[in-house]
Amino acid sequence: MKSVCVIGLGYVGLPLACLCAKKGLNVIGLDKKQSVVDLTNEGKCHIQDNKLQQWLLESKEKLIATTNSDDISEISIYVICVPTPVDANKDPDLTPLISVSETISKYLKKEDLVIVESTIFPGTCEEHILPILEKSGLIGGEDFYLAHCPERVNPGDVFWDTENIPRVVGALTEKGTEKAAEFYQRILGGEIFDVKDIKDKLRPKIIPTEKGYMINTMPLHSIIKMHSIKDAEAVKAMENSVRDVNIAFVNELAKISDVLGLDVVDIIDGMSTKPFGKGPFYPGIGVGGHCIAVDPEWLKAASMKAGFFPKIIQIARDTNNSMPFYSVELLENKIGNLEKKKIALLGVTYKGNIDDPRESPYYEVKKILLDKKAIIEVFDPLFKKENTVESMDEALEKSDYLIIVTDHKYFSDKLTFEKLETHDIKFVLDGRNCIDPLLFVNKKIKYSGIGR
Repeated sequence: MKSVCVIGLGYVGLPLACLCAKKGLNVIGLDKKQSVVDLTNEGKCHIQDNKLQQWLLESKEKLIATTNSDDISEISIYVICVPTPVDANKDPDLTPLISVSETISKYLKKEDLVIVESTIFPGTCEEHILPILEKSGLIGGEDFYLAHCPERVNPGDVFWDTENIPRVVGALTEKGTEKAAEFYQRILGGEIFDVKDIKDKLRPKIIPTEKGYMINTMPLHSIIKMHSIKDAEAVKAMENSVRDVNIAFVNELAKISDVLGLDVVDIIDGMSTKPFGKGPFYPGIGVGGHCIAVDPEWLKAASMKAGFFPKIIQIARDTNNSMPFYSVELLENKIGNLEKKKIALLGVTYKGNIDDPRESPYYEVKKILLDKKAIIEVFDPLFKKENTVESMDEALEKSDYLIIVTDHKYFSDKLTFEKLETHDIKFVLDGRNCIDPLLFVNKKIKYSGIGR
């Protein structure tokens, strides 16, 4: 394994540098602060963290810290861990990242691997970092590899750390992604997965043990290969935006609890005992059922009656209620005016593998299509009241376009690409993102999912 340079020895970079050294790699830690460099070389951790202090002592012989960029001239793997703050206007400040990229470009060689762990917005690597690195005269994706692996450090966490938390990687090219994944496998020791193969890993598995049951999800130490560097960049920004929105929402629940005389902490503790429905959540053509589509309205009504208007609940309801319209717009943007267009709707019920149609987005989708004078055929194997045909094949045979409303297993088992070709379907709008979009690459049949 080639030598590694970790640039930025803060909460992200120092644990990573120590881990690389613990795994037997020769590591140079580059930092602009002389005090950080001096303490690191003395085996003293500048961060108050007992585990990290032990790691530093264990890695002392393989880790050398420096402020001199000339010391990294022979490096082959660069990992950028510098801060990416926002300025006074809350705009991203790329100054540290740009400065480091300028430094690396002076020493970049063929087959070198540059990995950005710093938190960035989608497009940063290609739009800002790549042009600077290519000042070296080398071409990204051909002469050297540029990848992104968003850091997931959680300061103060006694369990999750740099060594065991699953990581995602993406690069300019498939080969670059593979190179970056192999690097992280070398220091984490886990398995490498393609992102399209991990849904089964994310589904909780209830495993019996001597003391009862254990819920198992994504294996520790895993490395997940994303399909593009921009997707990898978006992971960190989006996962923390999800957290921020949820924190904002529980703060709104606190305000509701105040006006209704409730104890929100006890309520949240009670909510936490439900063993399902906690995510991950995926986008779709709409939200139905007698719970999610109804219960927030009851809570909103009670809150408003007590004098507090819950904006986040209203925004959530408005957003979810808009999805049938948004989905039909996606179809319209792809195939034009819907008048007299023959469209098959597969699925009526509000979610897969049940026969319950309550509050299903199907009804709104159907209304919108009929208002636009489309010709529709409907088939649901579990709820037949709305069916206009006897089978899925008949619905496809009578249609040119397809909207998947419900992700029944029946459809995933029987709706093959070959079947779509046989019935000459021209376009598929996958309202549940249940079909692999890669099946449609460079094919006659076109595909759109929700958000993909």
